[in-house]
Amino acid sequence: MNSKKLLSKLLIIIIFVTSFTPLVISSEKPNTEFELTPEPQQTKNWTFMIYFCADTRDDYVTADLDNSANWLAAAMLATINALYWYDLEPGSESNLNVIALFDHPYSASYPYGQCKLYEVQYNNLIELANYGAKNMGNPYTLRDFINYPANNYALVLNDHGRGYAGVCYDYHATHESWEYALGDCLSVPELELALSLSGGVDVLIFDTCLGGSYEMMWQLRGDVKYVVAGETLQTHRALYHPRDILYTLSRDTTMTALELAQVAYDFAVNPVKVPTDPYYSPQWPTATLYDLPSFESLPLTGGYSLFYAFNKLTEYLYGEVLHNLTYAREVFRPIRDKLTYPISAFRSKAMMVDLGDFVTTVLEHSDQMYYQTEIEDYGGQVLARLVPSSTNAIISHTYKPSYEGDNLTGFSICFPYTRDIYQEYLYANLYDDFDISADTYWDDFIFNIYPPNETIFYFPIPEYYEEWHFFLDPIDPTINLHVFIDTGPFEKPLHIGYSGPDTGIGMGIEIGIEGASFEDTLMFGSTMIIIPAASIPSLTKDVVQNIQVVVNALTAASASQDVNLTVRHVDSIGILWEESKTSNIEIGQIISTTIITDDEWTDWEELAPPLITKKFSGFDTTITSVSIIFTSIIAFIIIKRKKKEK
Repeated sequence: MNSKKLLSKLLIIIIFVTSFTPLVISSEKPNTEFELTPEPQQTKNWTFMIYFCADTRDDYVTADLDNSANWLAAAMLATINALYWYDLEPGSESNLNVIALFDHPYSASYPYGQCKLYEVQYNNLIELANYGAKNMGNPYTLRDFINYPANNYALVLNDHGRGYAGVCYDYHATHESWEYALGDCLSVPELELALSLSGGVDVLIFDTCLGGSYEMMWQLRGDVKYVVAGETLQTHRALYHPRDILYTLSRDTTMTALELAQVAYDFAVNPVKVPTDPYYSPQWPTATLYDLPSFESLPLTGGYSLFYAFNKLTEYLYGEVLHNLTYAREVFRPIRDKLTYPISAFRSKAMMVDLGDFVTTVLEHSDQMYYQTEIEDYGGQVLARLVPSSTNAIISHTYKPSYEGDNLTGFSICFPYTRDIYQEYLYANLYDDFDISADTYWDDFIFNIYPPNETIFYFPIPEYYEEWHFFLDPIDPTINLHVFIDTGPFEKPLHIGYSGPDTGIGMGIEIGIEGASFEDTLMFGSTMIIIPAASIPSLTKDVVQNIQVVVNALTAASASQDVNLTVRHVDSIGILWEESKTSNIEIGQIISTTIITDDEWTDWEELAPPLITKKFSGFDTTITSVSIIFTSIIAFIIIKRKKKEK
């Protein structure tokens, strides 16, 4: 091997060493049994419950059990402490239960989290129970939490949220569907199950991202009266929301359910007790107050209920598909392309659009449709029912000024480009289990417009283009795909892939090649990297280039995996070359192959060996590939110095 190739490989290895934390191995397993039995109190006017999912994940995910430094947990801890130190009115506990289930993140004593039940009073935080490791993504955990007798019930969900894909993530829980999923959460049907079994609540507050999901509200309309949520991504300030609400409620415990919901909405629009920030407004990006029973209420002025109007609209939208599938795709795909929003509203891979924006855009093109009259009739009724009103499903709605003109009307809804992308989130076939799929034709419509496994380009295609595609099929999501392009002797190679949590790069992903893209599902471990040929330096000079593809299992969560890598060379005409390679990979192992841009590639090569574990005198000593890599680097430096001395 020449010195240039050796240096290039060593630079790659150094990136891996500095980017990843070695795997924490533990023989302990989380306790899967669950039973909450707090002592019932006398009936009061309000029981206010906060579901603090602090054993959650941060933006950057590794296989390390230690998530104690996640910033969501810090905000939740600050909130519960402030409640009993400053916010609650002394004596309010006579007519108000404030109950918190707080799932603390990793500690040395509780590596899978520690779930505690608290009663919160002014100047008093009472620990009612310590359950150890519990799964906050289990519906029965939530069901058993909602059991303090009162005249009115309010529930706050405080954590990450992904709208129709679920809320409340438990980092250390075992996922019920996917062996390599990073934690569990409450799916939409699971949230409904918990609320239904516990008798429902009067007010539900989503202090999460993307809570204003149409699928979610459709599902919960029989178990909740009022909901306060934002349809878009939120900032961490939403985690402090209970402070403003309970400050007010504890000083007027006679509030009705609607009055409390209005208070929660008002403080989402104008928060008070949140950390100050000179650069950002504390206002929620979007905030909506929903009246769920009004889904099925007939308007006083005549017309259809939202439930009926939406049901009939989807029936005729699907009718367009049945009438002429090819033509329907020609009509509705351009409509879908028009529904674009800032990345701060909906991340693109969430595949969400605003419901009102969708219906409005459909009506603008209704003259192209076979069922024009019916679609205009029912679409108009849906829009009428989305106007904020005391008699509609949306009572109040607002958004921050920077969203002016982005057509955010209160409900998000899933409309994916492909079924594959939206399915990545949590559960297999999750959309099929929703009530909206059983009650309406919405799922039939969207999944016929964009059927499964169909390749869709997400950007305008120029007259001529050429690209390289790299696909890593489903695998343990803690195994990472990297692409490196060597640009010259003693220069750091161009890199696409994970670069570690401390780089300052969003989500720990580095895209060091102009115009390239990186997509990692996290749930299944599938990864796709796309590189325009024009961005590969030597190809602009018609010179053959080597592209090194590396699969890194340094922090893998599973002992042995099959690596399935596909590489495709395409242009505007079609696929020029495509091949696949497979290999087995072990924990700690790093393997590599080189793509040559004249459509060839090399066999797999090992850059770092698997993890080795030995026992000495009763102690477990883990010798990772990291020590071997460092040894190799030091040896290389010594050899180079000796050569210079000669």
